[in-house]
Amino acid sequence: MSKSKSLAFVIAALSYSFFSLFSSPPKSHYHELFISTSFSDNASVALNLHTLTRRPHVAGTVANAEAAEYVRSVFTSSALKSHVVAYQVSLTYPVHRSLVLTPTDSAKPITFLLEQEKLGDNPYANEVMPTFHGYAKSGNVSGPVVYANYGRVEDFVRLKKDMGVNVSGAVVIARYGQIYRGDIVKNAYEAGAVGVVIYTDKRDYGGDEWFPASKWMPPSGVQVGTVYNGLGDPTTPGWASVDGCERLSDEAVELSGDVPLIPSLPVSAADAEVILKTVVGDVSDGDVYPVGPGPGVLNLSYIVSE
Repeated sequence: MSKSKSLAFVIAALSYSFFSLFSSPPKSHYHELFISTSFSDNASVALNLHTLTRRPHVAGTVANAEAAEYVRSVFTSSALKSHVVAYQVSLTYPVHRSLVLTPTDSAKPITFLLEQEKLGDNPYANEVMPTFHGYAKSGNVSGPVVYANYGRVEDFVRLKKDMGVNVSGAVVIARYGQIYRGDIVKNAYEAGAVGVVIYTDKRDYGGDEWFPASKWMPPSGVQVGTVYNGLGDPTTPGWASVDGCERLSDEAVELSGDVPLIPSLPVSAADAEVILKTVVGDVSDGDVYPVGPGPGVLNLSYIVSE
């Protein structure tokens, strides 16, 4: 697993109390302290939320450190004891992403830009990271497209047993909405796929209007996140990722079964629609898209930082 050691920042603030199960719990000192602070009213909550969300702050970046320091300063100014702790964690960032669709043998390949439309006037728009899956595996794979609905175990069982579709050697396209994205990749791998593309179907995340006019994701919007199936840092399962601590090797991390073994990319509903239009075959019960395989072929290339 390619990786980049970077800093992750944690705000520590003691805020727990114990109480009896058989009587009304007394108000915690920290509860009272929080209620009495200046940031507990609606206006302050709105201000803090705006400050923390207006600028991208991916873990390990300078913006992330600045966000942590902002939270610490707000807590400290309100008499909440807090401090920032730095950990050396294994994080992955995209170095190269490419997704190319060949609709048919004789058709001209389509190279997707893999970009989200910039909406509104945001001075930090250029700091948005390229769309990717955290801890996705590096690789360059090609295969006919197979549509696997939500990518659940039952979806792959239906493809194989009920529809006679062989997923081996295919690049699976599946939609978000029912299970964790890391499980989609794992299920696809176990079914024999060589790569996975996950998209946001408008049936689950869209409507006739979208942000900023409504809450729905725009056609170019991409849902990102990790595809790691474990907790914490993959190289330090069960212990803190402090500087100089013991760490698992890349080989041991892969053997753990918690990191994906095939590459994946998240794409928008707009890009997915182009891909799905090149897929033919039967349509699964209750769905609207043919399942394939192909004739559309996808080449998925993804490289993470060393």
